[in-house]
Amino acid sequence: MRNPAPLILPVGRYAGTFHPAVGAPVKYHSLSIGRLSVTIEDPQVFAVWTAAHRPIDRPDATWDRAAVIEAAGQLGVADPARIVAEFLEDGLLVEMTPDVADFARAYRVHPLMVSLGNTPNDPLRYGIGVFGAAPVLRLPALTHDVWQWSSVGASLWDVGQVVADAGAQAEVTDTREHDPRHVLREFLAALPLLVGANAACLDEARR
Repeated sequence: MRNPAPLILPVGRYAGTFHPAVGAPVKYHSLSIGRLSVTIEDPQVFAVWTAAHRPIDRPDATWDRAAVIEAAGQLGVADPARIVAEFLEDGLLVEMTPDVADFARAYRVHPLMVSLGNTPNDPLRYGIGVFGAAPVLRLPALTHDVWQWSSVGASLWDVGQVVADAGAQAEVTDTREHDPRHVLREFLAALPLLVGANAACLDEARR
């Protein structure tokens, strides 16, 4: 049996568009990756980075290289396969590796929304979104905790260790939550949803 194709995620925090003058068309899109600022002038190239965000209304879709290429093609990109390959080489896209620890040590996550808490009718899941509006997503407590504190550590691995240690000290009943690899497997399973909803972005780990 063939192994499934790895999922793709976009890397970088979207920092907006630059307009050179009043009424002028967009000059470029800006991304922040680590300590660097990346500018993308070609709208077709930027469309590929956009297409790497799995749509929130397709939560069960396998967002691998083929899916990104297809989505970019639907956005009118002429040669999406070439751009996807270049982005993977340059680090603007990443294929998630099966080794949780390796991936988590190489990247960190920034939350882009705020926690809205749980409700009496749904106490085991926590909403995230913007103040004054309905939650965009509801997450299990473990995933929510990693997401909420994800930018604190130098890497996602650091955060997973802290959350696992906190679970052990609090004597969480599910002892799997004392293991950072289990914590991060649960979180990484939800990461495409978080990134697709613009509730989080993936960034390089701090060196």
